[in-house]
Amino acid sequence: MAIIVEHEKRKKEILEKSMELFCKEGFDDVTFQKIADACGITRTTLYIYFKNKHEIFNFSIKQASSIMEAKFLKIIKDPSLTSEQCLRRLTSKAVDICLANKSLFIILVPYLLGLKKSGENVDERIRRRTIKINHLFSLIIIRGQKSGEFKDAGIKESHELIYSIIEDFVFRLSIMDSPDPEITKSVLNLAIDSLVIKK
Repeated sequence: MAIIVEHEKRKKEILEKSMELFCKEGFDDVTFQKIADACGITRTTLYIYFKNKHEIFNFSIKQASSIMEAKFLKIIKDPSLTSEQCLRRLTSKAVDICLANKSLFIILVPYLLGLKKSGENVDERIRRRTIKINHLFSLIIIRGQKSGEFKDAGIKESHELIYSIIEDFVFRLSIMDSPDPEITKSVLNLAIDSLVIKK
């Protein structure tokens, strides 16, 4: 059991050091050897944990998505929240998490562009990483419609309205110096207002 724990601890340390390097130097300039050096291990040891730097980077993205999902689930499972309150908290939390991971998104954009140039299906990659998060937003919209809090509008369209605002924030966060997260949260609240049945 101690060996497994140690293995997972080392893997986590490698991911943390790798992300520091990716953020500092950019994906293309980081080599497998640089990652090994930053972690204080040999390339051979690094191969025990990961095949290449792409695998390390993809694992980091997966880990960031999993953290976001866990935070969203905590909000969704709070029985004291109405669907409207839940959706407002989810969108606000999404903006906060994106802001906290700005350096990751700054690296992600050129990485995805590089994949697209090489013929990879970038849409499919993004969809795979965001499918659970998208599902959680749709789940709350459905719950709100069933409880009579939200208008009986199209689920896909309602979800797309909210998700596209968050996606826009991520894009601006990656490309622009400092988009205002509070404005994005206000826009998200306006979008949610359009779903709410006024009593």
